[in-house]
Amino acid sequence: MKVFLALMVLSAAVLALPAEDFDLEAMEMSGESGLLFDAPRYDQKADPPRGQVLLIPDSGADVVAMFDPYDGTYWGDFIVDDSTGTYYNFATPINAMQIYGQYILVSDQVSDAVWGFDEYGNYLYTVADGTYLNNVRGIDFRDDTVFVTSGDDYVAMFDGPGSFVGYFIQDGTDPFDIMFVDEVESGSALYCDIQGTTDNVRHYYADGTLYQELFNTSFPEQVQVDILNTGYYLVASFSDNMIYQFTIDGTITDSWSFSGGRGIFRLGNGNLLATNGTGVHELDAATGAIIETEYAGQARFIELVDLPGVAIGDTPPSVWIQSPGMSVYPNPFHDMLSVSITLPQATQVSLEVYSIEGRMVRELDAGSMGAGHHLLTWDGTSDGGSPLGQGVYFVRMTTPAGVTTMKVNLLR
Repeated sequence: MKVFLALMVLSAAVLALPAEDFDLEAMEMSGESGLLFDAPRYDQKADPPRGQVLLIPDSGADVVAMFDPYDGTYWGDFIVDDSTGTYYNFATPINAMQIYGQYILVSDQVSDAVWGFDEYGNYLYTVADGTYLNNVRGIDFRDDTVFVTSGDDYVAMFDGPGSFVGYFIQDGTDPFDIMFVDEVESGSALYCDIQGTTDNVRHYYADGTLYQELFNTSFPEQVQVDILNTGYYLVASFSDNMIYQFTIDGTITDSWSFSGGRGIFRLGNGNLLATNGTGVHELDAATGAIIETEYAGQARFIELVDLPGVAIGDTPPSVWIQSPGMSVYPNPFHDMLSVSITLPQATQVSLEVYSIEGRMVRELDAGSMGAGHHLLTWDGTSDGGSPLGQGVYFVRMTTPAGVTTMKVNLLR
């Protein structure tokens, strides 16, 4: 099993801990599963609810934001920039996508990097950096390999953190996005080329050789599957100020005028969600007119992911709601950790800090909290007020809906 999967499973095992005290020493090597560790998981009934979310990076605010896949409503920020710059440094985040149905990769154009995060938004490692990349744009994942488009006219491949394994495409074009499909052959790829004299959407065989140039368009940014129309695809063209729907043979079947398009997605309500330098906009599917601006900012690519902490309500999907959520920042921290809690309704909450040995070292709060946003802090001390040593700790929030655990790093 590749390094990607092994390391990410280890991280997930640490985060998905049962409600009682946990013992990291209980994690044992397993030769049968192929994974580095087998670890206790939530009982299925106690698992945080999961649901689909759209992730869209804002390259101005340096965050990855969440949106409702049915009507495009903004749900808040999922990943914010590391204020210390110790682990990752958002400068122009472009694409946030999911691999293995669980972990999140974020590409950054100016930092020339791709970073990996767990499904709670915690940093795991650097997948790729400027050693092999320059001017990073869209990314995709196939089997055990990450494919990264680069302004140096190639698509680079990585099969582990920092593990460059060669080029998928290196043909003098200027790639801005790549998306794997099962058309022509399994693992073939749609590809946006912004090279000045040959701007077009292309289709490549699974081995990286060109199958067909589909159609010309000026500065195509994101290519995306049209989720409500089988066999159709969408592309946002920045300089053409257009969004196109097309089939795999390059036939354009519909188009909409949209200024400076970057990202595109078909919403569950049938409308389009499109991004540009002013924000995230819901477009009328018939006319392309902006119905509502959901978010103001320098929005980029749009990807559908599945995350814990999101509950699906009754149909129609417009009633999807976010379950109790928790985020921490900065992480790592020196003097003060902020813990942000969002509750959809009033409920009982306990918030505790555990050492890596599984011992509770600090109770931050316990009792009833009202609906809405709450901010608490932890100064790195125990319940008795004594400073705790540098290392890994776990902040755990317990509500009747379930348990959320986040790993934090205290630096001294």
